[in-house]
Amino acid sequence: MYINTMDDKRIEEIVLKVFEKAKGEHASHSRFALSKHISLFSNLSSKTLERAYDKYINKQNETGQLQAESVDLLCQYLGFKNYADYVKNNHEELPTKKNIKYLSLGVIGILLMVLIVKLWPKKVDKNTAQDESCMTWADSIYVLISCEVGPRSKFGTKVEPIDPFKLKNFKKIKVNMATRFFTEDGNPMIWYYKNKDKEIEYFTSPGLHPITEETLRKITPYIIETYVPLHSNNPDSFLNE
Repeated sequence: MYINTMDDKRIEEIVLKVFEKAKGEHASHSRFALSKHISLFSNLSSKTLERAYDKYINKQNETGQLQAESVDLLCQYLGFKNYADYVKNNHEELPTKKNIKYLSLGVIGILLMVLIVKLWPKKVDKNTAQDESCMTWADSIYVLISCEVGPRSKFGTKVEPIDPFKLKNFKKIKVNMATRFFTEDGNPMIWYYKNKDKEIEYFTSPGLHPITEETLRKITPYIIETYVPLHSNNPDSFLNE
């Protein structure tokens, strides 16, 4: 096996892996102790391993090069048959100068395409999120939307800067007597709002009503007993005759 400059990069990788493996097998991580340990399991001399450590890990000795047989033994220590088996199982074929030339042209082509796409004028749809850097209320939750949409979205609600907490936790929900309204410490988990039709709307977080911007009130036993239904009449819960 002839070792060229590109192979030397792979050999450096192999040496690093060999000593990393040894660190997991031996209590001492010194250069000397690790080399002795690897020598016992690889038929390589500890001196050869110390020189490999200096060359590829400490970067202290740039001269000299591991022989092909030594590289095969290092690969066997890692669990491979030889160097060729290591390359087969860990790398694709290294690029030749010709391949590098075509690869460079391909990269340039891709960059040009990306640049064209970015500079190409786009028709902005005000009902779709272009950058999704704002949010808006959509019936029962906050959804992401582009700030370019305008002061109001297609839902008729205002477009506002993203509030991560509200986006994740603020929701309008339906409740019944099975809903958990309070924590074990008695703190409210539901807030409510009585709309103009005298109906109660329930929310999972405190704050302002997303449409009227009036302050929500925390749930109370009176509201629960007066307005909350005993159960949820869900047709899907019954068998069809």
